[in-house]
Amino acid sequence: MRKKILIVAGNLSHLDQFVIHDFFEELSKSAFVYIALPEHELVTERWAELSPQIQDSFTQIIGFKYGDPARKAGSQIGEASTFRFRNYSTGYSTRLRNKFLIGLGVRCRWKSRLGLTEIWRNRAEVRRRTIKEMPSVVRGTKICFWLWSRIAVSRILKNCQLPSIIRELHPDAVLILMQRQAGFVVAAIDGASKCGIPSLLLPVKWDNASSKSPLIKTPSRMLVYNKQVGAVCSRLHRMSRNAIVAVGSVEIGIGKSIELDLENRALVLIGSTADSSSSEPWLQVVRKVLASQNSLGSNKLKTIWRPYPTADAKSLAFMNSFLQTQSEIELDPDIQSGVSHRATRIDFAGVSSAYARFCALLESAVVVVSECTSAIVDSRARGVPVIVPAFKKNAVIGSQWYLLNGFEHLQGLRTTSGVFIAQDERELERLMLDFLTNPRRIPPDNSGENIFVDERSYARRVLDVVDEVIAEKSANSS
Repeated sequence: MRKKILIVAGNLSHLDQFVIHDFFEELSKSAFVYIALPEHELVTERWAELSPQIQDSFTQIIGFKYGDPARKAGSQIGEASTFRFRNYSTGYSTRLRNKFLIGLGVRCRWKSRLGLTEIWRNRAEVRRRTIKEMPSVVRGTKICFWLWSRIAVSRILKNCQLPSIIRELHPDAVLILMQRQAGFVVAAIDGASKCGIPSLLLPVKWDNASSKSPLIKTPSRMLVYNKQVGAVCSRLHRMSRNAIVAVGSVEIGIGKSIELDLENRALVLIGSTADSSSSEPWLQVVRKVLASQNSLGSNKLKTIWRPYPTADAKSLAFMNSFLQTQSEIELDPDIQSGVSHRATRIDFAGVSSAYARFCALLESAVVVVSECTSAIVDSRARGVPVIVPAFKKNAVIGSQWYLLNGFEHLQGLRTTSGVFIAQDERELERLMLDFLTNPRRIPPDNSGENIFVDERSYARRVLDVVDEVIAEKSANSS
């Protein structure tokens, strides 16, 4: 008998990659697929554009009431639980230090004399941030969290219609698209649990399950990017390891290493922070290497810099000044025009075309020099080698070295084949010269430990887990 799957999302932008990769269309070939979205999303221009492309994949599109009290409570739970369970994860403690100290030039060893001196020098800003975060700190104390979190969950359930929709529709499984622990996520898991329906949590991006906050409600399954993230999530969310399944990314699908086109190749530089000026140390090393190659007449590739999309005035000023002082590196045209496949303020057609250009850029790369961002796993799944510039000397809170060692989902990069960590300028220079003078692909490790690709489509991987939980429920009830 054909199964009935309810998909829950809290934001239309969360659907973009699933639509681009025909995820819903493939699901609909073997199941009756329903989707629940906040009512206010269904009256937007974005929905008017997107709905004709996906409505044939769904048996029914359901709008649910999602009030501001539920949204606010969900956000507060996420922030408070990060404080409450900060000792569960270096990633959580890293996030907390970022809140108070990022961007202030404080050394990674912030308790050292140099670190404390920098904190004192920036004491006014630290005080301002502390005051801002104080409500979350108080809610996250052991004595408050137990009672307050229950009140917050009650507020969510009172102001989110999802539990009643799940009860009335009574699907075989509920699939929840999650970016972070939000009110609708809490309501969907709770509603499914009370009806005895399996719930599957599907993080939208590779790091969403392990870098945000611990779950306050436990789904039947959590579908994660790889086995390394799965092991981290098992501890963070206090879930059985068997309940966390690696399925890869919707953006990868069936893994295929892309052949290197020697006639149309590029050096691709990727930034990950809103302050693009923090990339200057390694960008200057790249310039030095390119100048050396140019003097030998051996550099025949374009060098494209793709900093993190931002409207930050300081970051934009650095981009402009950097580009004016050199000619070796070009700014990615999409970044220059404020377009990105991650953007929520452009229409779906713009997102789709920007994503196609981003993929083409990665596939043209001889090597990608990338800060700690998902471009690393996107590149490696295509067989493109990646160099991560994470300079150790004088590293500060918020630096790539700090992030690489603080967030657990990034620590797996050290053991990912084809990913090379440059801990200083000399190592970055050596690695770049190696790949520029001897360009090659490095096939991804398909074990699923760090890069997950196999012969199945992404939708098939998800459906296999759905079939598993439905069979498990049937066996338990018989």
